[in-house]
Amino acid sequence: MSIRTIVPFLHRLTSFALVLAAALGVARTVSAASVTRAFVIVVPPAQEAAFNQGIKAWENCLHDHGAKHRTLAYSAETGDLDRYLFLDERDSWANMDVHEAAAKACGSIFLTQVQPHASQAFSEIAILNAKDTYMPAGDPEPAPMMWVVAYRIKPGQRQTLNDALAKLATAAAKTHWGAHFAGYDIQGSGQGAENFVLVWPNRSWADIGQAPKLSDTEVIASVYGKAAARANQKRLLATIADYWTDAWQYQQGLSYIPGK
Repeated sequence: MSIRTIVPFLHRLTSFALVLAAALGVARTVSAASVTRAFVIVVPPAQEAAFNQGIKAWENCLHDHGAKHRTLAYSAETGDLDRYLFLDERDSWANMDVHEAAAKACGSIFLTQVQPHASQAFSEIAILNAKDTYMPAGDPEPAPMMWVVAYRIKPGQRQTLNDALAKLATAAAKTHWGAHFAGYDIQGSGQGAENFVLVWPNRSWADIGQAPKLSDTEVIASVYGKAAARANQKRLLATIADYWTDAWQYQQGLSYIPGK
């Protein structure tokens, strides 16, 4: 079973809210931020136009007041299609305590023109796991699309999973593997939700559907040998209590990029 092509058998509201990531690196799906706060907002179809107008009004206000924090917006392309993902990139946990004057000045717009049109909202924190990441330069940034695999890891198995994925990342770098990915440790997602995600940056649906020439197991085998690759795959699968996938598409018109 390929860790990139896992078929979801359970769907969550967030499903990766974190896709997250940022810079994810992901494609850099999100940039070089090591900590990203991910927000998933559910918007009923009848409220979508008003929600989008509200987001644009709020971000115009942020721009006018010189807000410096970048926020990337994505919309769900699979699963529940009434979801939006907003990635608030930060350099550290402490940076989340920094509240810009622009946010306060524009807060009333968010409360009156955005929030009333959302039926649900969810937030979690995504922390880039550099050892479980293979993101060489050259990918579009932000990623036009993201394929996200969310995992719920069994208790006490996080280190084993990290070691197995680190071996894949190392082998990918040594072989210049065509598939790029970023690993994120997820915190604050709530009981029963994901606690780790892999984000795969893509340019299009065609890119998502194009399997790399070598599978993840074959990449590891080319560096460490077939026996080591099989053992690594077995250890990885044994750590997973549950997993599911999501596809997200970048929404430039709903993203806030400072200075633009």
